[in-house]
Formats: sequence, structure tokens, C-alpha cells
Amino acid sequence: MIPRTKGQVHIIGSGLLGTSIGLALKKLGVDVSLEDSSSATAKLAIDFGAGRALNESDSVELVVVCVPPDATSTKVIEALQRFPQAAVTDVASVKSGILNEVRQNAEESFRYVGSHPMAGREKGGALNGRPDLFVGRPWVIVSDEAAESEVIKRIEALVLDLG
Repeated sequence: MIPRTKGQVHIIGSGLLGTSIGLALKKLGVDVSLEDSSSATAKLAIDFGAGRALNESDSVELVVVCVPPDATSTKVIEALQRFPQAAVTDVASVKSGILNEVRQNAEESFRYVGSHPMAGREKGGALNGRPDLFVGRPWVIVSDEAAESEVIKRIEALVLDLG
């Protein structure tokens, strides 16, 4: 299958969802980089095959924030600043608070579109990641009038690639 996701995808958060997204995209041949607040967790996900470490010279096209909801808006705002060409999404289970925080605090908030996969497992962590975790599962994309249509299309491509 030819991936619809174009360019490099950077995943922030290397737990179950971040690792599963990375594994699925790597299986399609997509360039995936990973980071985590825990360097040991990031290394584990990298060793597991979910991606590679981010390089200074990388040109990230899409960022997926996979951190707990209480840290999501901060990480989304940071990603919008760090990766000025990238579309940014998250996988948090709550949306309105994150969207409001991002719209109020990020000049380029039009590059953010929230999303949430309806998938998971009874165990978390990188070692429980699976490339087929999202296959056949609903994935909600939540946009508003401020979101660019191109950003929405990038998120849709990601979701379709993940099954």
C-alpha cells in the first residue's frame, strides 16, 4: 500500500498510542521520529522499531502529540513553535479545553486539528504497542473554522493510513 501520509511524522509521547502509530507508519515506509519526556521510554520505542530519534536537520510535516490530556495543550503549543511547517494533531480524549488553550496561546493555531482514536489496550507502554491497534477502529477528527483545510487533509491521511 502506498501511504497517504507524506513527509516525516514526529510523535511526541512514546507510550502505547505513540508507539502503535509509529509501528503502523513504519510498516508503510513512512519516516517516523519519536520523543518522550523519558529518554528511556523513547529509546525503548525506538528499539522496538516505532521510529528513530529526531535530528536537527529533519523537516517534519506532521506532529502527533500522544501525551496525557493535562499536558497535551502545552505540547501542542510547543510543537507549533518548534515545527513551523508541520500540521499538528493530538490523541487526547478531551478536546474543547485543549483547543481553547491552543487558540489563545499559539499564533499559528490554524495548523492544529485535534483527533482521538477509539482504540487502546488493557496495558500501556511502548512494549504493548501494535501496528494494527487502529485497524477497523473509529478515529474522530475535531476541527473548527480556524483550521486550515490542508491540515485537516493531512490528519485524514494519517487516520486512513492507520486503518
